[in-house]
Amino acid sequence: MSALYLVRHGQAAFGTEDYDRLTPLGEEQCHALGRHWAALDRPLSGIYSGAMRRQRLSAEIFAAASGVHASTRPAVRVVSGLEEYDHEILLEQYAGASDDGLPPALGQDRRTFHELLTRALRAWLDGRIPGPEPFTAFRARCEAALEEVIHSVGRGGSAVLFGSAGSLAGAIQRILGVGDWDLLRLKLNFYNSGVSKLLFNDRDRVIESINSIAHLEQPATLRLITHR
Repeated sequence: MSALYLVRHGQAAFGTEDYDRLTPLGEEQCHALGRHWAALDRPLSGIYSGAMRRQRLSAEIFAAASGVHASTRPAVRVVSGLEEYDHEILLEQYAGASDDGLPPALGQDRRTFHELLTRALRAWLDGRIPGPEPFTAFRARCEAALEEVIHSVGRGGSAVLFGSAGSLAGAIQRILGVGDWDLLRLKLNFYNSGVSKLLFNDRDRVIESINSIAHLEQPATLRLITHR
């Protein structure tokens, strides 16, 4: 079977005006993944990325660190449809619907942010807030993007696809066979640069592993393990 490794981007700039960029720690996470890949001497027939800046930069850093010479390394191919939902819109809509408003300094309190986002995601799923798009439409475009990459990789290939926690989770929901809310709860626990492995052929799609951070589970890199 062919293999497609689904990677969440490195740590983004939480709590800043421009979330769609990597922090220095996020860059280190992707570099560590590239070094890990090189050490395992895994084949690499393609590198794919969603269109968001944090997704593309994660893929580019990984590619440069993976040990494949630039002249023979596959170019990062950008795939539309893996854009993450807009969490700021979700939070604003949820706060407006609940009449509570957003807590002050939300961007500096990760626990409060996580709890509020969890409630906002549930409201989005239940249809109590519209979100940037309906959840079903979000999931459908993520699934379509994944299928596009699968067909591009083809038989016997081994490739990497960089996306976001929500978009990658949405893309594999039907393969996992989990419900909508279980899927959203799962994605809230995806690690930055966490790796899930999808095996596929012409008929079947199988998730072999999910949310692995083997590339960070060493004494020198434990500090790089983050969720947000």
